[in-house]
Amino acid sequence: MSIERIHLSAPDVGPLERDALLRAFDSGWIAPVGPELTAFESDLAALTGWPGSVALSSGTAALHLALLAVGVGDGDDVLVPTATFVASANAVRYVNARPCFVDSETTSWNISPDLLEV
Repeated sequence: MSIERIHLSAPDVGPLERDALLRAFDSGWIAPVGPELTAFESDLAALTGWPGSVALSSGTAALHLALLAVGVGDGDDVLVPTATFVASANAVRYVNARPCFVDSETTSWNISPDLLEV
């Protein structure tokens, strides 16, 4: 019996990503930061018109930082879609807030605006 692996999110890596990886590898800047990361942050800031940007290690880290940036903390309620990855709720718990799950629409899989009116 063979077992087929089902990826949560299959990687989408092509020649451009391979070249970027090899540039970083060959430069010796694999971790924690380096010129590729600095360039990415600068390019993103310029593209969005913001004075700066910060690249993080994961989407969970980004959600965590965003919650801290807007002042979410102890005992706060944070709306979280039911159709999500556990990281959405985990980030809420990291700041000692309470995830409040709201059902998603069947068409868009986003939080149902109709349920937010209740």
